[in-house]
Amino acid sequence: MRFFRGGGGSGGAQSPEDQARAERSRAMVEAGGIPLNAQERIQRQTTEGGAYTSDLSVDELAALRAVGYRPLAMVLGSSLYQMGWIYTGWNSMGGGLGGLNYGGVEPQENGSLTASLLDARARAINRLTLEAQGLGAEGVVGVRLKINRWEWASGMAEFTVIGTAVTRDGESHKGGQPFTSTLSGQDMAKLLSTGHRPLRLVMGASAYQAVAFFGGGFGRMGGIGVSSWSNQEVTSYTLALTRAQDMARRRLAQEAAQVSAAGVVGVEIESHILEFPTGSESVGGRIAEWVILGTAVSTAGEATRMAAPKMVIPLRP
Repeated sequence: MRFFRGGGGSGGAQSPEDQARAERSRAMVEAGGIPLNAQERIQRQTTEGGAYTSDLSVDELAALRAVGYRPLAMVLGSSLYQMGWIYTGWNSMGGGLGGLNYGGVEPQENGSLTASLLDARARAINRLTLEAQGLGAEGVVGVRLKINRWEWASGMAEFTVIGTAVTRDGESHKGGQPFTSTLSGQDMAKLLSTGHRPLRLVMGASAYQAVAFFGGGFGRMGGIGVSSWSNQEVTSYTLALTRAQDMARRRLAQEAAQVSAAGVVGVEIESHILEFPTGSESVGGRIAEWVILGTAVSTAGEATRMAAPKMVIPLRP
């Protein structure tokens, strides 16, 4: 009995042309780009036209059309990232105090995990930008970042960004650098009316780790001992969380400064608490992870006066 295999041709084997195409596509993805089939889909849409796709609501579409923008297509960027072995400074084979290494007690940033968060985000946003660029879009609105993890894929995380590519009536920005924005259609229209314009997505991320000793036996060790008989704050975990927040906000501000932004609006926050093994039931290891995404904006001109809201009186009894 012959088993089914992927590919075409005799016996399911790939032709040399298909193999070469697959290798080219893989090389493009490994370089941070988008595969050939995505490029061909974008090319078909720009040459053949047809109905646009979007994740805009009707209100968002109406607001964008009122300021001269029209949707082109829904664009997406993703990266399924293998975090690999993340060094925590903890020797799980030792257990108890014997498992402590330098820096294992005091909350500290986990550099390898933070670097993974930043790299995975950059790859996903770059692919979204490449799709918008291929469409000749001026920018992308309503970008949302989602981070998924699964029990069946330990150490892996999926970073996905999705939005709607837009352009102004009668204009094409083929080959230009499109702006990217978390703003909805209504917020985009309001932003333009204030004399601002969106520049690009900016992000700050940080992952801080901490351990806590449950049972109260180590209460003198920097306040990380936790009694099992009373309600109380786990100080070491709180410190890790607040430090991750602070570092993520600093990096957000640094990215905004790099593009000479006047400010950041439309901020969205993703936070997770991850567990790492310590080899002891009385020692809890946690990583506080913070990811902040926002839109860097600059001043573009004079603000326009927005129409005053009108009173609406229902005529029904």
